[in-house]
Amino acid sequence: MDDERLTGGVTRNISWLMSMLPEPDGSAGIWERLRLDRDEVVYWVRPDCTSEVANLFGRAAVELGREDLGPISDGLLGCVMGMQVESGSFPFYVYRPPVPGVVESVHLGDVRFPNDSGKTLEALAIEHDRRAGEFPLLLARTIGRLADYLVEHQTPEGWFELEGKSYPGPCFVSWPIIGLTRAYRVTGNDAHRQAVLRATAYLRSLQLDDGRHRTSFEVNGDEAWRPPSSETAEALRAYSVVQRYLGEDLSRHIADSGRFLRRLSTPSGAIRNCDKDCAHASKQRDPSLTDLVYTCGYGLHAWIDAWEATADRSYLDDAVRLGAFLLDIQCDASSEVYDGAWRGAYDVDRRGWRGRANQDNPMDEGGAHSVYTGWCNATISNGLLRLAEARGPVDGGPSAGSGALVHAAR
Repeated sequence: MDDERLTGGVTRNISWLMSMLPEPDGSAGIWERLRLDRDEVVYWVRPDCTSEVANLFGRAAVELGREDLGPISDGLLGCVMGMQVESGSFPFYVYRPPVPGVVESVHLGDVRFPNDSGKTLEALAIEHDRRAGEFPLLLARTIGRLADYLVEHQTPEGWFELEGKSYPGPCFVSWPIIGLTRAYRVTGNDAHRQAVLRATAYLRSLQLDDGRHRTSFEVNGDEAWRPPSSETAEALRAYSVVQRYLGEDLSRHIADSGRFLRRLSTPSGAIRNCDKDCAHASKQRDPSLTDLVYTCGYGLHAWIDAWEATADRSYLDDAVRLGAFLLDIQCDASSEVYDGAWRGAYDVDRRGWRGRANQDNPMDEGGAHSVYTGWCNATISNGLLRLAEARGPVDGGPSAGSGALVHAAR
């Protein structure tokens, strides 16, 4: 996989993402996804999706020399910050159709999710570290308020309870860990660090002997459509980020998580949803499918994070294989409305887009009929740009210049 192919894939994906902007300057955010089976755009503008795309456009403005994307990234960030409410939290989404008067079929905008909050927190913290001038001050205020909101709603056990609903599943813990770790580097508030340590201790308790984490479906019957692969991929990210930035020794949990994901990986690098030994852990039980909304994008980041946290080159090799697989399956011009995008599920045995995420989930939040802006496309493209950067000075392991860990493996 050469860098030209890698950056070319990101460029094509950015073109599709720009087609999903309600306003070309980014000031109105970005719509959530296409639903191909319904031939519709979901006109939800989500803080997490918008902040991920802002992160991508900000990266690409510098790393691809796309100066035109810098102002759009600014507009997207301004949109996200304008969505924060008095509590410091963010709504699930704001409904923003292209024509006034269009009525949405469901009303879930006021719901709060810990994973969405953690994802938003991480993207905003990355942008804070990248920028100069007045913007970092505004971002720091937004980051601090959101981090405080999560800390205020953490249970003594380490998981989170928002708006009267409990979220003990690992996907709802890993993301706050990642976001709060990044936020602590901005705020220096020890309460944010302590919240990370409590959540990490809880997440560790969910890891089984084979490296897999108990799924949200196993913990409390939630998120039935998430494959078993996904929550361990997210946990690998969480452990790696905490080890890298907070200096906690989580090397065993990193290694065990990686071992499980490698068990599910194909020679091409794709991560299968499950195998026969863990198919019971979710209602998403098809081992021929690889999930791109919950697993592959975050798996790509997780492999890079694990390499940065440990200096073990094998994790970077895993990332290269997965990145090459994702470029191999990127949608082409025969798919006019989503040329350059990635759909939500792919059959690695039949080599084609297939699969649903409608198990106890009428919104079908994933699967081959969904083409997500955040959670999938921006996630993958951000990961590919990180991969291009990481593949630079590999002989001596991660370097300070690549934004990676500078101390030796633990």
